[in-house]
Amino acid sequence: MPALHILGYLGLLPFLALSLLTFFPLPGFDALAMFQRYSAIILGFMAGVLWPVWSQRLSVWPLAVFAVSLPVLSFLAGFLPQGATLTVELLLFVALRLGERWFELDQQYHPAYLQLRKQLTAVVVGCHAALLLFLLL
Repeated sequence: MPALHILGYLGLLPFLALSLLTFFPLPGFDALAMFQRYSAIILGFMAGVLWPVWSQRLSVWPLAVFAVSLPVLSFLAGFLPQGATLTVELLLFVALRLGERWFELDQQYHPAYLQLRKQLTAVVVGCHAALLLFLLL
């Protein structure tokens, strides 16, 4: 398995572990708050991965604004109630993936990396959705 895949899957472990710890809490540990922090960090990282693509384009502003907006919106969502924060973060991960398609970045990705991105995004969105359902029920 390529190192990129290993690192990608390792990056999912906190999402999965913190989701489980939200369902089965440890006394004195706010797993949901940690999940939201980790989510914001990873969203910023994934949006930052788009930055090198800017330099390869004639018109960088739309992609630049898109990439910078996602982590800023995620940060601002942290001021909302937990359910709203989870919803915004879920939507931002979906927006990131859709933005990669919209800006035709998928065509620049190696097919194996594109498949990995789709898998990782699906798991991350699934974790957000599961926690959101947990809060609503």
